Amino acid sequence: MKKICILFLLLNSIFLVSAQDKNDVLYNAIIKNDKATVEKQLAAGANANYVKELSPWLRVSMLIAAVDNSNLEIVKLLLANKADVNYRDGFYTTAIMYAASSGELDIAKVLFDAGAKANDNDGKGTSVLSSAKESENAELIALVEAKLKAAGQ
Repeated sequence: MKKICILFLLLNSIFLVSAQDKNDVLYNAIIKNDKATVEKQLAAGANANYVKELSPWLRVSMLIAAVDNSNLEIVKLLLANKADVNYRDGFYTTAIMYAASSGELDIAKVLFDAGAKANDNDGKGTSVLSSAKESENAELIALVEAKLKAAGQ
């Protein structure tokens, strides 16, 4: 019985390590803007909703990492693999807020199409609109304002 338990624990730990490795490879590919490896890892079962813990207080989703790296194609891949468009990081910030603050109009459009909320805020005064204004991208500001108006806000 001991041998069976030991074997089970060994196989379980191997499975957990390999699953973690796929997700870490996915994260590293996103950071390197390596679309081919992102596609390969997602096809192999990596989790589009994996959250990389960079420190005890800093956790980043794969979608936020792709937005932060301004990679529209990887953002689309992650969303196609059911990445949570409204995930909040440790700062209570969402992918749309990161896209808005960077002035990423095309990424913002894709995120809105996937269900990102134009009225998101971090609870500390930063909103999607204030983030867009920070970027000084007039088209993005107009898009956010139109989304807010359409939502009745």
